[in-house]
Amino acid sequence: MTKIKTAQKLMYAGWVVLILMGVVLALVWNNLPPQVPWFYSLIGGEQQLVNKIVLAGVIGGMAVILGITRILASWAGKGDTPAETTLMVGALMSILLLAAGFFRVIQIFAL
Repeated sequence: MTKIKTAQKLMYAGWVVLILMGVVLALVWNNLPPQVPWFYSLIGGEQQLVNKIVLAGVIGGMAVILGITRILASWAGKGDTPAETTLMVGALMSILLLAAGFFRVIQIFAL
């Protein structure tokens, strides 16, 4: 039995969050309006809106970034395990922050 390294556990956690986001998006897709607010930092109105397909693109893009980060973390961790773990923690934190915004947008329309 092989030991699963901490970095791999972090990657799996990231995948679980991304898959959960994808499942939730699929479940509420028909309830979402054509445009949803995504850019809360902008002043308001139409500037904050994006097409709902962008939410799917954000999830897909984050999955690609997670894969690239895992490759870079493996490369960086060849001689330095804490570096590998640190990179994967950063990736997981990015996913969790993205998920917080994502679920906030979904919450507005799903309830």
